[in-house]
Amino acid sequence: MATMQDVAKKAKVSVATVSAVLNRSTYVSPELTVRVQKAAAELDYRINALARSLKQGSTQTVGMLIPSFGTPDPFFADVVDGVETTLRTANYSLLLGQTHNRVAEQSRHIAAFRDRLVDGLLLFQAPGLDLELDKLLAERRPVVFVGRVPQPTAADVVATDIEIGTWLGCSHLLQKGHRRIGLVTQKDSLSVREFRLTGWRRAHREATTPLDEALHVEGELSSQGGYAACMQLLDRKPLPQAIFVDDLVLTIGVVDALQQRGLTNKIEVLSSDDAGWLDVFHIPISTIVQPSQSVGSVAAQLFLNRIEDPNRPYETILLKPTLKLR
Repeated sequence: MATMQDVAKKAKVSVATVSAVLNRSTYVSPELTVRVQKAAAELDYRINALARSLKQGSTQTVGMLIPSFGTPDPFFADVVDGVETTLRTANYSLLLGQTHNRVAEQSRHIAAFRDRLVDGLLLFQAPGLDLELDKLLAERRPVVFVGRVPQPTAADVVATDIEIGTWLGCSHLLQKGHRRIGLVTQKDSLSVREFRLTGWRRAHREATTPLDEALHVEGELSSQGGYAACMQLLDRKPLPQAIFVDDLVLTIGVVDALQQRGLTNKIEVLSSDDAGWLDVFHIPISTIVQPSQSVGSVAAQLFLNRIEDPNRPYETILLKPTLKLR
């Protein structure tokens, strides 16, 4: 493996000059800069990023945890894309992990991030006590909670306004004449569940329509979870006339359950989150579109703002969703 001394020898300059060129720490003439860069490229020399990070007090890396990678719902991927696009402009790299919405996995990843001296964390929080997260917050490292609004804590937060989105969707269904609207929420989704319930109840209250609380069911974050939750709803009598679903992962299972019961043309489905494949889906599903790219870019910008000014007031930003009809 080539060393800085090897680069200096090949470029016929001092080690200090090599360091100045590669770290961009002081001015070096264009001629010497080209010589050093050419020698480094020919030797495939790489700067010791860890040593430089320890010296500078920053690794230029950010950890991020999301519940899942491989789902038919592009929401998390779009949020990550928004994050990475914004971080790239500030020369930060992203380390990404998935928690499966389990606090043990979250804690394991955060411990690994802390070992790697990441400069901060962007987090879709999993439910439960997490001592590693508590340590990170106690160290006053920049933490941005994404998608879910935590209990009062010293950190920045960015999410979609879940209550407004649920209210929009349920109000639309009520305006179409549906009077029994089921609600399928993700189990252990923390604040999202409470905001969904608030928006569901608000829409019924404003429409002066009686609400049957038994039409709220929960499912694990999987199509199987959506299927099982919908089967619970279909055992209620009378049947719901429409179903609002928390996300597209659960929606796949809900539609599967309706198909098995022969009810896809009798019970309307409206889902939070949107995807292109819904435009060619065999039944029309209107959606609440979350500004996922913006959620990611705002989260990254909040992190960068915190790096620049650690003492600035904490912010909670809720972005507005929109209703897309099909």
